[in-house]
Formats: sequence, structure tokens, C-alpha cells
Amino acid sequence: MSLQTEEIYRTLLQNSADAVVVTDVDGLVTSTNPSFAKLVGDDTTNIVGSQITSFVDWHSHDDADVRLGHTSDKSDDEHGNDEPKPVTVLTRSGAEFIMPASRFPLKDEKTGTAWGFLTIIYVIQANSLQQAQTEFVSTVSHELRTPLTSIKGFADTILRAGDRLDVAQQRRYVGIIKDQADRLTRLVEDILAVSRLESKKLQLTIRAIDPREAIERVQQNLTDKAKNHKVIVNSANSLTPVWADADRLEQILTNLIDNAIKYSPAGTTVTITARGLERATANDAEMVEFAISDEGVGIPEEHLPQVFSKFGRLDNPLVRQTEGTGLGLYITRSLCLALGGQISVSSQPGNTTFTVKLPAATLEMQAARGRG
Repeated sequence: MSLQTEEIYRTLLQNSADAVVVTDVDGLVTSTNPSFAKLVGDDTTNIVGSQITSFVDWHSHDDADVRLGHTSDKSDDEHGNDEPKPVTVLTRSGAEFIMPASRFPLKDEKTGTAWGFLTIIYVIQANSLQQAQTEFVSTVSHELRTPLTSIKGFADTILRAGDRLDVAQQRRYVGIIKDQADRLTRLVEDILAVSRLESKKLQLTIRAIDPREAIERVQQNLTDKAKNHKVIVNSANSLTPVWADADRLEQILTNLIDNAIKYSPAGTTVTITARGLERATANDAEMVEFAISDEGVGIPEEHLPQVFSKFGRLDNPLVRQTEGTGLGLYITRSLCLALGGQISVSSQPGNTTFTVKLPAATLEMQAARGRG
């Protein structure tokens, strides 16, 4: 390596906002950058020569040797850990922070023997995650407050003046309490779904599913909500099965069709189209496309990028008078990605179409699953 290249690397290391620390194979710190020293609240001179475990706890690993800096042939560290994992950073003041980090082996070019490890703690990513979590908690608290205030208010009224209320008033107040409790339940279920999706703990059972049967099940479940709308289904008689999780596919279709009904005026039409997509090239995967269209007010072009964000609700009269958590489309998009698909939206006044593309259950895929 030339002197200029070494100077570039040294400058990058010294000025990086992310914390970087190098250890030998026994876990002793041999060098670090100012960001790591600032993170743990100590001087570089005091850190060098200390055990890395004095500052970083790889709590996601059970193997004590890994925590000390040793690796076995099957360890992630043997080949480098490209996927950041949570670690607990221990500061000199006693504070602890959970942050994403990666660790890579440093090997001798000639022998291939590891002489140490380089650990990167992603401070910038951790700060972004913390800010996102704070905003999420703040928004959830606001969303919870509205139904809770309503429930408490009407419950207090019944307890305080129940004997002076006629039966009709009592039934109305209890009905409001039930509606708001149902709203709370939906919000909690959506928050749990977001948590499972973001922690990648979503359980999927992938199999071949008939798209028409999936649409029919969702239609039946939404019969009451769709009584003031005309629902049209367009699909070919011989449609390739979709390769998906049945419950998650139903959740995707339910969210989109329910939204089409909720956010379009009574008496309008909701159209559900399912079709197979031909491969554009030999390398492309075969896909099944679902398109759900409504005749609502539409989504302004400048707001289209926001519709899939958390708590992304548009500010128009129809949306304001319709209850929702603002998480449905975020969850729908996350489920599409988890199933190896994609989702898009196009809109203009009088028409909005959400299009979902999911892998088709080809004979090759089904045969491979059978062999497995």
C-alpha cells in the first residue's frame, strides 16, 4: 500500500462519525478512532490495551470465545459479518446503549491466518433508528390518546349520570365505547404487525395459492362494508397460482380492497383485477398481478410517495371522516416485500389504482418445494 493510500485510510478512520476499533485475536484493543473514544467516554490512550469486552458486549452471541475475540470454523467472524447485529456499548459513566455493529477478521495476506478483528459500531445508523423510534412512540401515543379519551369520557358519564340516562342514551354511549375499543384493538394489532415485520420475526408458510379463491374469501369478509359499492372482479379462468403465504396474501388484499371501499363515495365501483404477467426476459421471474381500483377523490401526485409511510394519512374530507391507523399501507408494502413482490400506486381525480406483483407458483418452484 502506498503512503498516499495509507494517509487516505488514516484520515477516513480519524474523521469517521462511526466508531471503529481494532483488536488482536485475544480481544485486546490495539487501536481505535476518536468516535469510539467519544462514544465510550474515555481517552484513546486508556482504551488501547483494554479488553474489547470492557466496552462492547455481543449479547446476540452465546459463545464466550466469540465475545473474547476468538472464532471457530463456523463462526460468522470467520468470513466477516456483513449484516449488522445489535451490541451493547458500555460507557465509562455506566450508561449502556444498544447499537448496530459489524465485526470483520483481519488476516495475513500470505498465510490467511487471522491476526485481529475490526469492529465498526454504526453511530449514524443508531442515531437515525433512535430518532425514528422516538417519533414512532410519540405518534402511537397520540393515536392511542384519542380513543382512550373517548372511552374514558363516556364511561365517566355513564357512571356519574347513568340513572338519569334513558335506555337509548345508555346504549348509544356503550356503543361508542365499544367502537373506540375496537379501534384500539386494530391499532394495537397494526403496531404488533409493524414490530414483527421490522424485527424480521414474521412467520411465513409459502405455498401455491389460487388467486381467485383468495379474492373470493376477502370479498366475503368485506360483504357488509361493500354493501353500498359495486365490486367487480376481473380474472382469467386459467390463472397461474401465486407463490405466497395464504394469510399474508389475504391481509394484503383485505387492506387494499377495504381502503378502496372506505375512501370512495357510496354508489361507486371498486374493480379487482388479477392476471398473470409474461416474462420480459428469460431471466425475469414469472409474476401474478393484482390491481385494485376505486373511483374516489384520488391522491395528489405530490402525496403519492407518502402513502406507504407509517401513519401516512392524507388531509382531505373523506379521509378525515374515515377512521384508520395510518399503518395499513405501510404494513401492506412490507408484506409485499417479504413475499418477494412489490407494490405501486397511480392516481388521478376519480381513479386510484394500487398494483401488487407477487411471484407466480411455477411448476419448477412447486417441484423444488416437493423435493425439499
